Order: sequence, then C-alpha cells, then structure tokens
Amino acid sequence: MLHLEFSSADLTRVRVADTPHPLWELALAINSLQAPDLPPRYWSWRTAIRRGRRQDHGHGRLLAAAATLVPASGNFPDFLTPPLGDHDVARHLDTILSVPRSQLRADLSRTFHSRSAVPRWAQNLYRHGRSAGIVNVLRNAYPLLVEPVNALAMQHIAAGRARYARLLLDGGTDHLLANLHPSIRWGNQVLEGDYPVERTIDLAGRGVVITPAYFCWGAPVTFIDADLPPVLVVPIEADDTVADPAASATSHAEDHLGRLVGATRARLLAELSIARSTSDLAARLKVTQAAVSQHTKVLREAKLIITARFGKSVRHSLSPLGCELLRS
Repeated sequence: MLHLEFSSADLTRVRVADTPHPLWELALAINSLQAPDLPPRYWSWRTAIRRGRRQDHGHGRLLAAAATLVPASGNFPDFLTPPLGDHDVARHLDTILSVPRSQLRADLSRTFHSRSAVPRWAQNLYRHGRSAGIVNVLRNAYPLLVEPVNALAMQHIAAGRARYARLLLDGGTDHLLANLHPSIRWGNQVLEGDYPVERTIDLAGRGVVITPAYFCWGAPVTFIDADLPPVLVVPIEADDTVADPAASATSHAEDHLGRLVGATRARLLAELSIARSTSDLAARLKVTQAAVSQHTKVLREAKLIITARFGKSVRHSLSPLGCELLRS
C-alpha cells in the first residue's frame, strides 16, 4: 500500500500535469506489453505491436531490450522517467544522458537492492556510468509503442483533466483527491493507493503533481526515491466520448457472454478491463459485496479472473483466459 501524507501546505500545492509525460507513458507501455492481464482497451494496440515484431526481427530485439529496462513486475530506475513538466521527448532523453554517474549508481542501488539477480545492463551501467545505450533503446521504442496512440492518449488525458476540474469546482481539493480512481482513497490527510509494497511518503510541504497516464491502469505508480519532487502517476479510465474500438468490442462481447454465464457475471467480467476491488465492483454492479464475492469465487474457479491481495485491499483482474473469452 502507498501512503502519501499531506500537510495543510501540501493541499494548496496539488496540481495536475497538463500533458502526458512521454517517458512515464513509454515505461508503462513497455510494462503493459508484457502484462498477462492487460485491459481489453489495449488489445488492438498490443496486437499491432506483436504483428510488427513478427514481421521485423529488429523490432523483436528492440522490445526484448526494452523489457529488460522495465520488466513485467518489479521496480525500474527513477532516472528513466525524469521529473520534467513538458512533452518534449528529446529533452527527457537528454536529461537522462546528463545524469551524473554517482546519481545513476545511487538510483540503481535503490532499485535493485533486494533483487538476487541484477540485469546485465544495470551492472554495466553501474560500472561505467554511460547511459547512451539505454537512451538509444528508449529513443527507438517511443515511436514504436507510444506515438501510434498519442492522439488517443491526449484525448483520454484531456477528458480526465476536465473531470478533475469538475471535481475541484464542485468540492475542492478534498473532493478531487477522493475521486481520482477506484484504486486511490483519501482520508485523514493521507492519500492511500494500491501498491505492491508498503510505502509511506511525507510530502513535507512540497505538494504533489497528479500525472494522468494513458498506459497506467489498475493502480497508481510513483518514484522510488522519496526525495524526488512528489509525483503520482494515476490511471485514466476510457471516456465514453473518446472513440475506442476495443471498448465497443467489449460491449458486444458482454451481450453475447451474458447468455453463457449470466448477465451479472458478464457485466462483472467486462468491468474487470481494469483491476477492481470487491467494494468497487459492488458499487458498479449495484449488488452487495457478498454477491460479488460469490460471483468472483465462481469465476476464479473457472480460471477467468485472478484475485490478488495488496496490503488490506483485494483486487480482481481478468486472467489471460478471461481476456480471450471476452474477446471471442
């Protein structure tokens, strides 16, 4: 579980990034490409990437190299996502190239201190301190993974910012923080988010930049180093006003699937295009939490969903079989 501790000063210093962060998007896209429970709205994107990988062996080598930088699970170094406030990819990459060797070493030590096996690229970077090879991988991966969906990402993030503005106008900062995403909760001056490990960050008057990200789904992410400018990268759910063929396909799949497993379970599976908690599913389906638990038990036994515990929270997501069932 992630805990961001706010002071009164921090509440006056909450802001929302006005553009996608190019390297957070890239890092999360690399991670998403490897995810077995990727939400349906990304399937057409991943299918296109995989098709290109089969047709061009160079793409395959590039994506394999990218996957070592940002693995399917576990941490990746903070220096891969510089805390800059603009959308200029070249400036972000130049910033990585300018990181001093001592800072790279400290970052790598924080990232891999609990790992028994450290990637070869990290070992080499720790020894010689030259990041040009890593930057070259990122520079070539960005047009392959992120640029094809840049327009759609901008639409999603614009819709998310508009929703945040309404929340702020309707109820102030408290109301905004309480409604960022189902995986994020607000109370007693603490913003709590689902997270794979226990972490507490004292904002100490620095405030926080809420960074909506197209390729962030399921739960928020942040820097490992608590001394960096506080950033919370948050998921943006698909907006009904934004054209998304995968979302339309999911709606049709839900209709047909209802005849097979029942309307409520079909709706539940469709809702799990994003990992959700039992209470969130109950609210969305307008049923009791006990009913959700009963349905998820049946679906879990059928290998259609995966249930995982993050601290005190239980999250449900589609299994690969569940994804295939919805798609078919």
